[in-house]
This record gives sequence, structure tokens and C-alpha cells, in this order.
Amino acid sequence: MSRHIPHRTAASVFCCLSLAIATSTASAQEISDDARFELRLSAFNPEANIRFTGDALATNGERTEALGAAGEINADGRWRPRGELAFNMTPRQSLRLNYYDYRRDQSWGFDGDWVDPGTIFDEVEIPGEPVEVPAVDVSGRISFELASLNYEFAMVDTPRFQWGLGAGITHATLAARGTATSAGTGEIDPQWDNLDWKRDGTSPNLHTRVGWSPTPRLRVEAQGQYLDTRWGNFINEQGHFERGGLLVEYRVTERIGVHVGYDWFRLKLSDDYRGSFEAPAESGIGTVDVAGKATGEFKVHGPMAGVSVRF
Repeated sequence: MSRHIPHRTAASVFCCLSLAIATSTASAQEISDDARFELRLSAFNPEANIRFTGDALATNGERTEALGAAGEINADGRWRPRGELAFNMTPRQSLRLNYYDYRRDQSWGFDGDWVDPGTIFDEVEIPGEPVEVPAVDVSGRISFELASLNYEFAMVDTPRFQWGLGAGITHATLAARGTATSAGTGEIDPQWDNLDWKRDGTSPNLHTRVGWSPTPRLRVEAQGQYLDTRWGNFINEQGHFERGGLLVEYRVTERIGVHVGYDWFRLKLSDDYRGSFEAPAESGIGTVDVAGKATGEFKVHGPMAGVSVRF
């Protein structure tokens, strides 16, 4: 997965900065900071990465073997809307609303293979001929929506530097929908199946924000949120959500500005599982108990650019 900023993003950043510099030379009015509302409308160009890992121990009471597997799916960026609204109730207190929307069509293919039963435990052969695994094609859509509302109190509030702490609620919707088809083999007929999975819920979250204004027109801001899935009803699995963002904003006039930045968020889930199976009688292994943990990670990150309005 490429991490380079796309050419169209670089062009957007250049245009925004050029406009800011040109306007600053033409306008010398003083900039006040007494707006009650601040609205940022952005185009967000995220890439997505989904990663699965699994670790387990298999034992028959006499011997134990460690098992492990991992896989990932990457999706390129597409421009999506992003919005942020701040309501400044007092100089130190504010309410902040953030919204993200990610959707991406994705295809994945497996060319098929031959699998030999091999061994479960060292030096113990499992009887059986190699098995042909059919080719599989999967196509569908991954979507993720996130909205958070936070109360913030400025622990530090000076003309050039602000640091705020707060708490709020986050509502998230994560969905995957697709169709899978297999080519079939000499022993297995072609098959197809549909996947329609969705999780959504609300959870409390923690919030922090740091702002620095080296000049009255220029502002650098960083935000972060964190939540644990056990705090709310978003999902049953154990896990946590993290979000971080960095933004540079230039005020063209007292009320209008342009901004560029980078946003990143990650949802990480894990679940314990247990199971058992009977090995073939010829192997002499008997009952095998398996216990382990499966972990999934959904990460979205990318550049953004847009317009800021104060009123």
C-alpha cells in the first residue's frame, strides 16, 4: 500500500497555500477570535487497511503445538466528505462535532492451491491424499461512518496556545457486504454465497485538542479521541478505537479560511475462542483441544483539504 500523498492532493494543498499567501499581501485587517461557531468542510482522501491475525495452542494432553495465521486487505483512497462544527459556549468551554464517511468497493481473488494434510504435531503424520482448494473471487463494499460529539474545557487558554480536555460520545457504523464465488474442482461443485455484516452502536469517549497560533492568521491544531469497546454497546468483542488528526489553517479573512491536514483512525478488536476435534484413528492422536485469540484491525488514514467558516 502506497503512503505517498496523491498528485491531486498535492495540487489542492498548493492552491490553498497560494491563495492564502496572495490574500495576506492584499489584506492587512486585524483578525479577531470571537466567533461563536466554527465550521470546517473538508474533502477527505483516505486509504484503508484491514488486517486479521490468529494465534492458538493445540494440545492432546501430551503434546502441544503453536498455530498462527495472518492476512490483510488494502483499499486505495477515494475522496469522501468530512465535517467539523464547534460551538464556543464560553472562552474556555466548547462543544465539538466531527463526522467521517468512508465507502470503498473492493475485489479479492485466490487462484486455488493444493494442500497436503501434513502434520499437526511434530513427527506425527496424518493420513490422506493432498486436497485441491478451489479458486475463489470476492467482490463487495466496505463502509465506515463515524460521528462524535465532545464537550471540551480549555485547561490552558492564551492568545497563541490552547490545550483542552474533554469527553463525549461516539456513534460508529461498520459494514461489509459482498459476494463470493468458487470455481469448483473435480470433487467440489462451483459455489457462491453472500456476505452482509453490520455493526453499529454508541460509546463514551475521551477527547483532547492542542492549538497553536504562530501568527493571528495561521493556526496549527491537533486532536485525538479514544474509546474502549467495553464502555458502550458498539460491539461485543474486546477492543479500542483511536483517532488522531493534524490540521494547518490559514484565515483569508476574519470569517473565511482554508485548511489542509491529515487524519488517522483505527479500530482494533479481539476475541477468544475454543474448540476441539477428533484426529483420525490411524494417527493415534485422539482428541485435540484448540484455544486461541483472533484479532482484527481496521485502519483508515489520509490527507484532507477544505474551507473554514466562522460566524
